[in-house]
Amino acid sequence: MDNKQFLDYLYYEIGGQRYDFYLQVSSQKGLKTKWRKYSEVCFESEEPKNKWFIENCNQRQILPCEVVLDLEDKEQLEPTLEELKQLKIYFYAYATGSRGYHIHLFFDRDLISQEKLAIIRHFKADEQKAIEKTLIALENAKHWKSGKLKEVLSL
Repeated sequence: MDNKQFLDYLYYEIGGQRYDFYLQVSSQKGLKTKWRKYSEVCFESEEPKNKWFIENCNQRQILPCEVVLDLEDKEQLEPTLEELKQLKIYFYAYATGSRGYHIHLFFDRDLISQEKLAIIRHFKADEQKAIEKTLIALENAKHWKSGKLKEVLSL
């Protein structure tokens, strides 16, 4: 799935067209574009400037209906996944392309920061991912530091 297909999936399928989330392009060489909204780039995706942005986009905003468990320690991964399975919480798990793992939880409603923080703390993950405007590595895209893909884990 290329970036455009995945971004469309987030916007239409996961978000139900409710969230106009931010995107960014970053690179190890110091390139950082300004944050741009999904609608700014994806509604006119054939425009050359937008096409380049979409193809190179590697960070996105966490959605209001989403919690991202950012785990740095591989020892945390298996117990966290097992608990989520026992709780029957649907998730996507990724190797970030950097040091850690992202586990994405999607809910059928928006969560406030305190709710996100409670879930994140329960799993002893990075609390910064509860902040509304936090950017994370885009799924199936190259990590801006390592150049490695953020890939779904086969479980």
